[in-house]
Parts: sequence; structure tokens; C-alpha cells
Amino acid sequence: MSFIRQILLCLKSPRSSFKSILEKPSLSRAAALILVIAVVAAWASYNYAAKLPLTIMPERERRLFPGAGGLVSLEQLRQTLMISSAITGLIGVFASWSISSALIHAFSRVQRGKGSFRSMLTLAGYALTPLLIQHLLRLIDSFITTGDEVLRPTKIQIFTQPLLSAMANTTINYFSIFRLWSIALFVIALSENYKISTVRSVVTVAATYILMIFLSIFLPL
Repeated sequence: MSFIRQILLCLKSPRSSFKSILEKPSLSRAAALILVIAVVAAWASYNYAAKLPLTIMPERERRLFPGAGGLVSLEQLRQTLMISSAITGLIGVFASWSISSALIHAFSRVQRGKGSFRSMLTLAGYALTPLLIQHLLRLIDSFITTGDEVLRPTKIQIFTQPLLSAMANTTINYFSIFRLWSIALFVIALSENYKISTVRSVVTVAATYILMIFLSIFLPL
């Protein structure tokens, strides 16, 4: 089966697609898919950072970046933020793929699942396919959005406790419709790889993403 057809079949008929992939799992193909998702995510983040109105930043904050005389120009600061945003976006996709796969594998082994980590890592790459659609939409939006829209706050103060508020905001921002779609694919992938029931797969994936929420507060997942 061709690579593109495998990807499309994951969205259309995931269970039969995952069974087919498990017959001859190719980690390199999964890694290539993750690389494409990561590059698109990094490109979108780079574009968003490029539109930040840096003139609103006080000069004292610019001292955080070493340069001639302890200061850097606004253009240098913009370039630094663009590059760091792209790197964060790139690393975030790979981190999400590897960490979620490792957690799922660990939980499944506790339940005496028989599948291998390599196969789970392969299926997880395909299970993240909906995020490719999400980041493609972000990339399109990054070309047409304005600086004021990029600057618009995305976080709200839900709790007085900072940690609880951070967790609530992370949860709201993390679980997009495409992430939920991906989670559903993870449940199927887990069930097929470890040959466990759907109920146990749901519990395992739920536990994994609860931990992912905690990690996302500190890491770009």
C-alpha cells in the first residue's frame, strides 16, 4: 500500500488501516509523517511570531537578549522570537509523538499487553495525522492574520490558584477537535497493537493524556 493511501485510510477506516500497517510496520514512514507535521507546525509558529508587534515591548525586556551594549534592536528580537517559536513548534510535535507513545506503551505493559514499542510508535505516527490538518489550517491562518489578532490573549483567569488556572487553560487550548480526533485514533491503535479491549484502551489513553496535560504546562506538547 502506498504511503499516501495509508495516511488517507487512517482517517477513513483506521482499524483496517492499522491492521494493514502492523503486518509490515515501517517506523521510517511514521517518522516521515511526523516530520511533515512538525515542519508545518514550525512554519506556522514562525509566521505568527513574525507578526508580533514588538514595539509594545519595553526596552528593559530587550536586555534579556545580549547584544551590543546589552541591547538588541527590535528587528533582532523579532528574528530571535521567530526562530525560537519555530524550534519550539518543531520539537513539540516530536515530543508529543514520542512521549505519548512511551506512556501508552508503559501503561499497556502493566496491563500485560503483547505489542512492541516500535509498532506502537509507528501506529502513533499515523494516529497523529489529524494534527497535520490542524497545522495546515494554522499555516494558512498565519499568512492572513494580523498582528493584533496574534497578540490577542488566548488565556483566561479561571481559578485564583495559578497552577489550576494554567491546567485549565492548557486543557482548553490542547484539546482541539483535531486533537480529539487523534485521541480516538490512538484508542484504536492501542487496541490493535496490544490486543486489548476498547474499554481498556480508552482508560489507558485517558490516563496518558491526563499526564500529557501536566507535561504541557512545562513543555511545548
